Amino acid sequence: MTEFYIMVLCYNLGSIPTAFILVRQLKGIDIREVGSGNVGASNAGRVLGKLGFITVLLIDTLKGFIPVFLLMHWYGESDYVLLGAIAVIFGHTFTIFLNFKGGKGVATGLGVFIALAPLSTLIAAGVFVLLIIPFRMISLSSMAAAVTIGISNWFLYDWMNLKYFTIMIVILIINLHRSNITRIMNGTENKVGKKSA
Repeated sequence: MTEFYIMVLCYNLGSIPTAFILVRQLKGIDIREVGSGNVGASNAGRVLGKLGFITVLLIDTLKGFIPVFLLMHWYGESDYVLLGAIAVIFGHTFTIFLNFKGGKGVATGLGVFIALAPLSTLIAAGVFVLLIIPFRMISLSSMAAAVTIGISNWFLYDWMNLKYFTIMIVILIINLHRSNITRIMNGTENKVGKKSA
């Protein structure tokens, strides 16, 4: 039963649609109908500006970090921790509150990996910065950072189930960015600094 309670609690926490709530409260509109239509920090930033982006990014990151950090404290390198991590990310990407259509898992995944694999996350943050400066595409930088964590975890950590978990999350994040990949290839991807009307 422990596994069940962990997954239910983490899934429901992850399901809180931060960007949707903030944009609805501050602008009175449905974030799914503006910009990229994504329920995440990047699209919230296009509607609400930098402060909105930072706020959503911070809250969504904490959604991933807090439960996984606590589970790590209580259970150590246990499958309980990874079940909670999976649940909170799936809650964010397939939120029960928006017909199972949520964000793309980047911010919540960031929080999860800060708790699980801080060194890999730090390396990935460096890759993100190196790419965001010249290309100004959050999607491209996020996917590259996710792949970096996937590779780094294989070399930096001995926890085998963490390695498998990371690969699964990397595949999920890239899959959820399919439309972004198409726009990148077409040269039409949104760039940092572009604000939706």
